[in-house]
Amino acid sequence: MKAWFEEHFQEDYLKVYDHRDEAKAAGELQSLMSYMPMRKGMKAVDLCCGNGRHARWLGRKGIDVTGIDLSPALLKKAIDLTNDLPVQYRRADIRTVELKQEFEAAFNVFTSFGYFLEDEENELVFQKAADALIPGGWFLFDYLNPAYVRKNLVPFDESERDGMTVLQERRAGQDYVEKKITIKENGTERRYVERVKLYEQHQLRQMLQRYDLEPVYFFGDYSAAEYDNSRSPRQIFICRKKGEESSQ
Repeated sequence: MKAWFEEHFQEDYLKVYDHRDEAKAAGELQSLMSYMPMRKGMKAVDLCCGNGRHARWLGRKGIDVTGIDLSPALLKKAIDLTNDLPVQYRRADIRTVELKQEFEAAFNVFTSFGYFLEDEENELVFQKAADALIPGGWFLFDYLNPAYVRKNLVPFDESERDGMTVLQERRAGQDYVEKKITIKENGTERRYVERVKLYEQHQLRQMLQRYDLEPVYFFGDYSAAEYDNSRSPRQIFICRKKGEESSQ
């Protein structure tokens, strides 16, 4: 039996979330990137890159990006949209991918975390970021804020697009937030589930520090606003890997 993320991140996902585009990627990274010393020609890895919208934004800044994701459908879309940019894609499971210590920056953004049942599996995202980074390298980690999710969750909504009806049911417990998606099209129904494990700030800090990823900045949204536990929608860490910077 496949895990939910293996079932879900296919063609229907691209249809349901087609509003998550290049413009939104720019809005999500523009302010945050002023806190990371990015320059043309540097190497970055986008862990769980999806359809590559953040990787392409970085590529347009002249950064050499490697995007890694498990979904063939999302990677195909990424490749189709990537023209004349210094971006390459690689299909791999984030838990088992082998990465060389060659990148000056690593990214895991837009809640590409918490998909696995066990904490040890989820922590592998941080281990892989640390494996990929040179000493002194930077890691941007962007995750939801559980308190905000529980307070502001919309239990149900329905939308129409391109002859397709999309029903979304959401619930948040102590440990997980879950979304059930039903797609009705041409007399058929297709159902999917998204299930993300919730982590508090202190838990994430402990995980990051276990892999020598030291938080330097901590923000509550994409505008780099100060974090407020009850009002901030995101938990955004900008970390630096311990160790001396490479002279290269």
